Amino acid sequence: MELTVCILSALVVILVVYGMLKSICRTNQKQIKLLREEMLQQMKTQQDTPNNTLTGLRLQAYERMTLFLERINPPNLIPRIAVSGQSVLAFQSLLLQSIREEYEHNLSQQLYISDLAWESCKTAKETIVQLIIQLASSFDNSDDASLLAGKILTSGFKKENNPIENALSLLKKEIREQF
Repeated sequence: MELTVCILSALVVILVVYGMLKSICRTNQKQIKLLREEMLQQMKTQQDTPNNTLTGLRLQAYERMTLFLERINPPNLIPRIAVSGQSVLAFQSLLLQSIREEYEHNLSQQLYISDLAWESCKTAKETIVQLIIQLASSFDNSDDASLLAGKILTSGFKKENNPIENALSLLKKEIREQF
C-alpha cells in the first residue's frame, strides 16, 4: 500500500510538473512570437526610414535649388545688393560675390538632384555671371552703379532663352515625375 501511495504521489507530482512545463512552454512560445513580430516591425521601420530620409533630402534639395535660382535672378538680386553711390566696379564685384556665395552654399545639393538639373542650375548661374561681366564692361569702372543695375534689368533674358526659367521648369518637371 505504501508503494501504491508513493507511485500515485510520484504520478501526481509528474503530472503537476508536466502541466507547469507545458504552461511555461506556451507562454514562452507566445513571447517568442510577439518578439519576432516586434523585430519584424522594427526591421520594416528601419528599411523605410532611409528611404523616407533620402526622399526628404531630395525634396529639400529641389526646394533649395529653386530658392538659389530665385535669389540669383537679377530682379531679385539687384535690390538686395544695390547701395546708392557705388561705382560700377564695386557693384559688379558685390553682385558676383553674392552669386558665388549662393552657389557655394548650395554645392552639396548636387548629391540629391539629377545631373541634368544640376547642370541646368550651373548654366543659369554662369549665364548671369557672364551677363553682368559683359554689361559692366560697357561702362567706366567709376560710373554710377545704378547705370549697370538699370542695364541688367532692362536687357535681361528673352523668354524662350531665359536660363533661370529653363532651370526652374526642369526642377518642377522632375519634382512632378519623382514625387
